[in-house]
Amino acid sequence: MLEEIPMREQFTIKLPGWPSALLRICLGLLFLRAVQGKIAAGGHWPDAMAAFLNHQGKSMFAFYRPFIDNVVIPHKVMFANLVRIGELGVGLALVTGTVTRLAAFFGVVMALNYMWAKGQAFWLPTNHDALFVLALIGLALMGAGRVLGVDYFLAKKYPRFWLW
Repeated sequence: MLEEIPMREQFTIKLPGWPSALLRICLGLLFLRAVQGKIAAGGHWPDAMAAFLNHQGKSMFAFYRPFIDNVVIPHKVMFANLVRIGELGVGLALVTGTVTRLAAFFGVVMALNYMWAKGQAFWLPTNHDALFVLALIGLALMGAGRVLGVDYFLAKKYPRFWLW
């Protein structure tokens, strides 16, 4: 006779955590690698960013163009610094596993903005921004910072807080 298994236990899978930690750390290193050139460019980075965005003109998604033309380009220094700070912060948070869910959220926001600026469809095979979005959502859902990360200690100290 078959024993009836409660629905909840039927779909419970216990997986090792190190693959999520590896993915988290690798994505963090990619963000840090991306910001490296922006930091090295120094004061030239805002002009380089604006030139890139102007070059993308015809391929950029139409809904995104007014935001770039009317908000980003006129405030290019502020947005260039936000990109630098964002990539650096997301990269460091992912590598160390600190507030991973929040870092993943900001990483998704940044990757979507990059994708829209380039005018790349989500399912385009060459669209690496879409892969960043999917991987970061996965990391956030897994709570990947709890494996080999600072979030492990934060979750022990504050177990009910959703951010870890």
